[in-house]
Amino acid sequence: MVRSRTLTHPRFRFVGLSLLSKSTMRNKRTPSPLLTHNFTTYSWDFWNEPPGPFISYPSTPFKRGPLSGYRFSDLDERGIERLPLHIVDAGGITGPNFEDLLLGNSPEEQFTVVMLTYQRNKVLMEALGRLDDVAFLNKVVVVWNNPETPPGDLEWPDIGVPNEVVRGKGNSLNNRFLPFKEIETEAVLSIDDDVHLRPDEIQFAFRVWREARDRIVGFPGRFHAYDLKHETWLYNSNYTCELSMVLTGAAFFHKIYSYLYSSWMPQEVRDMVDQYMNCEDIAMNFLVSHVTRKPPLKVTSRWTFRCPGCPDTLSTDDTHFQERHVCMKQLTGIYGYMPLLYTQFRVDSVLFKTRLPSNLQKCYQFI
Repeated sequence: MVRSRTLTHPRFRFVGLSLLSKSTMRNKRTPSPLLTHNFTTYSWDFWNEPPGPFISYPSTPFKRGPLSGYRFSDLDERGIERLPLHIVDAGGITGPNFEDLLLGNSPEEQFTVVMLTYQRNKVLMEALGRLDDVAFLNKVVVVWNNPETPPGDLEWPDIGVPNEVVRGKGNSLNNRFLPFKEIETEAVLSIDDDVHLRPDEIQFAFRVWREARDRIVGFPGRFHAYDLKHETWLYNSNYTCELSMVLTGAAFFHKIYSYLYSSWMPQEVRDMVDQYMNCEDIAMNFLVSHVTRKPPLKVTSRWTFRCPGCPDTLSTDDTHFQERHVCMKQLTGIYGYMPLLYTQFRVDSVLFKTRLPSNLQKCYQFI
């Protein structure tokens, strides 16, 4: 049972190997960068005793930090790195130049989609088809929760990257967060098979995650509230100016959290998820907030993602919502406190809703 309010962030290192894709952003087969300085600890000693918090910063001002926002050029004849033209000319980036120059931390880095499905093959095939030609996509890992093996007559769409089917032990929502060996990237996009996201929304969220790699970064925001009458924490999905959770039905997170969820988090949390067939997304938010002492990051304005043509799901049942209240109470008891943190912050693209001259373009037209 976890009782400590202060925890040193585990320091794990992963190397993700990129695969060639049909994406508009074609990437070479290179390892994802190791961010050896991108760890955080939270304790009184960390902030008040040598060497202090700045140990997590680069040891030299000449070392390239992990949050660089442009593509680096080759070295010139003197061995000095050339600056990008938009910096030399002080012209800035707008419209067409943005896609060519601003590639987040590293042009080579990619992400893996992990999509859990259960007995709705038509919805799954349509969901996979929507991932066709998504930039930076390395592969799709389909977590097959059906008791039967995939039928041989399924017509898997060609989306330019591999589709790999994996199976956990039994029908469990915990399978969504297993650290499958098929995931060869640091970044994981956990997405439900009934979620509709545009390629530009996925690309934008990925770029945001690369500058906040220890956070859950995604779309559906929720929050926790306290019931004074019953003295317990409740789950809430109302429209509000604050949030404390981003649901993992459409969210990026680091693969390290799959290991922590499956092997480090108390077993009674996973047992609770299996008992109610519910709350795995809440449990992941508790875990990440407990480890980092940071809230998640919500991107863009979308609130709900359910498709009207999809079959009924667990979340349409009122019992499902009531169980989430119970999960909040049990999780708070397991952790010994409420780790979730509120935030009023939302990430939209630069130039969003900015009036531009007709000869210029926004970074993302609709984000």
